[in-house]
Amino acid sequence: MKDKSKNAARTRREKENAEFYELAKLLPLPTAITSQLDKASIIRLSTSYLKMRTVFPDGLGDQWGQVPSKHRTPLEKELGSHLLQTLDGFIFVLAPDGKIMYISETASVHLGLSQVVELTGSSIYEYIHPNDHDEMAAILTFQQPCNPHLVRDYEVERSFFIRMKCVLAKRNAGLCSGGYKVIHCSGYLKMRTCAMELPPYEAPGGYIQNVGMVAVGHSLPPSAITEIKMFNNMFMFRASLDLKLIFLDARVGQLTGFEPQELIEKTLYHHIHVCDIVNMRFAHQTLLLKGQVTTRYYRFMCKSGGWVWMQSYATIVHNSRSSRPHCIVSVNYVLSEVEALPLRTHIEQTAVKEAGEFGLQERQKLGKSRTPKSKHRQSPYPGLNDSREFSNDFENGFKNDLLDIGPPVQAFQVFHIRHL
Repeated sequence: MKDKSKNAARTRREKENAEFYELAKLLPLPTAITSQLDKASIIRLSTSYLKMRTVFPDGLGDQWGQVPSKHRTPLEKELGSHLLQTLDGFIFVLAPDGKIMYISETASVHLGLSQVVELTGSSIYEYIHPNDHDEMAAILTFQQPCNPHLVRDYEVERSFFIRMKCVLAKRNAGLCSGGYKVIHCSGYLKMRTCAMELPPYEAPGGYIQNVGMVAVGHSLPPSAITEIKMFNNMFMFRASLDLKLIFLDARVGQLTGFEPQELIEKTLYHHIHVCDIVNMRFAHQTLLLKGQVTTRYYRFMCKSGGWVWMQSYATIVHNSRSSRPHCIVSVNYVLSEVEALPLRTHIEQTAVKEAGEFGLQERQKLGKSRTPKSKHRQSPYPGLNDSREFSNDFENGFKNDLLDIGPPVQAFQVFHIRHL
């Protein structure tokens, strides 16, 4: 009896293992990986695969259930892997509850975490900084519009910075703080309109369903930001924590017209377009909170007028002794030529400055003409050998007397009689 029960249990386990093995072969993963998976991993990955089909009903390729096209060439089939290699980042898809439905294998290059064993099917909250949990929940949440029945399927753009767990070696991890690395994520929420069954006397309606978020994660420049190769359209500056400029690369003069000494001791806010200050302030706050940031495109004023479009990669450098934030180092990319050159909106641009100097020179000339300076000259009159006595007497009291006398000849006679 016991032998029969043991044999029945063994047979049941073998059938169960065979079913799991067949299920693992259906996963869009290499055979070398699926053959090493346990039952829990197979279930977790299968659930993630089914959730991905709700986001992309047509699949993501031949392995994900998409009907193969007859016109696809071998080059087009390999295009996806080449795109991931040139992306310098990784792709991930999140469910509304934060479950990782898909993440590309390039995540291991930037984070050191395994795509299959650790990330796929797990919650994103297990791999991000605890202080970023509320931000991630807000990103995955969408407020429905007032009239959802008038809205079709659409996408909502998302761009944010999160600190993700990194287990790479220190020499390869870049800038990590407490085992977390700043990742710049940009993507979109995929929204879908679902119909509702309503009585015939009511207007047709529906609701918006948040299907998930598709995003790309990029690693920011490493902590050795000063060792980045500088091209002709780049310059570097060092600033205090309030973005007051301390040092600037000499290339800033070629790109903006301002010499470094003209910008030092002034904040970055002083030299950017007023419409970009809000975005710069948000990037500044993110930098102080997370240690690294990539700014949005903003306009930097040029000395001759107009502006150039720029983007900055900023990093907080810590003191090696006290481990406290020391300064901000930023690498700036100039992305355009000078635009709106005749337009001068800044007080320090060339035309306004020259006008101010011209007005100052005119005022100085007027002041010189009103208050003549006394010069040492020989007097043409024999009784007045020193003209300085004449000028001093003139300034000390004779001026009023001359004005009261009237004609210049009579005034000179009176003045000459007083000195005889």
